[in-house]
Amino acid sequence: MRLFIALKTDLDKNKVFSVEKALMRKYHNVKWVDKNNLHLTLKFLGEVENFQSDLVKAKLEDIASRFTNFVFIYQGISAFPNKRRAKVIFVAVKDGERIIELMKVIDNDLSTLGFNQEKSYVPHLTLGRTRAPLDISRADIDFPSLSVSASGLSLVKSTLTRYGPIYEVIAQFDFA
Repeated sequence: MRLFIALKTDLDKNKVFSVEKALMRKYHNVKWVDKNNLHLTLKFLGEVENFQSDLVKAKLEDIASRFTNFVFIYQGISAFPNKRRAKVIFVAVKDGERIIELMKVIDNDLSTLGFNQEKSYVPHLTLGRTRAPLDISRADIDFPSLSVSASGLSLVKSTLTRYGPIYEVIAQFDFA
C-alpha cells in the first residue's frame, strides 16, 4: 500500500479552500487539491508492505510520545521552485522549526527501517500542481495568517485513481 505521514491538525479547511477557489479562477491548467485532501505531509513513504507498516506504526507511536501539542502559522501563498516558475502552489508555514524538528526525528527513526532520508524539507500545504510552470508572482491573492494547532501524527493510505487520490487515515498517534 502507498503511505505517507501527515501532521494531525485542527486546520479549518474551509478557510484554506476559499483562497484556493480564488486561485482556481485565475489559473486553469492546475490540478487543484480537493478540500478534503488538504494536509501537511511530513514524510512520503511510498509502497509499503503490510508487515513493514506495523513497524512504521510502532515507530510513529514512539515518536508521538516524545512530542507535545504545538501551534504554528500558515501565512502567504508561495511555490516550488519559485513564484515565477510555479509547478507546486502552496500555503507557506511561518516559523516552522517545530515541524522541521519533528520531520527530522521521523526521517531518522524510519531510516532504521530502510526508508530513505530526505535531502531537504520545507513545511507547506499544497494547493495545486501543474506540469507547465506558471508565473504566480503577481497573483495578488493574499492568504491571511492562520494559526493551527498540531496534535499528533496520521499514517495515511493513498490510493491513486483516475479521478484523483483517495486518502484513508489508517492510524493516528496523539502527542504526549
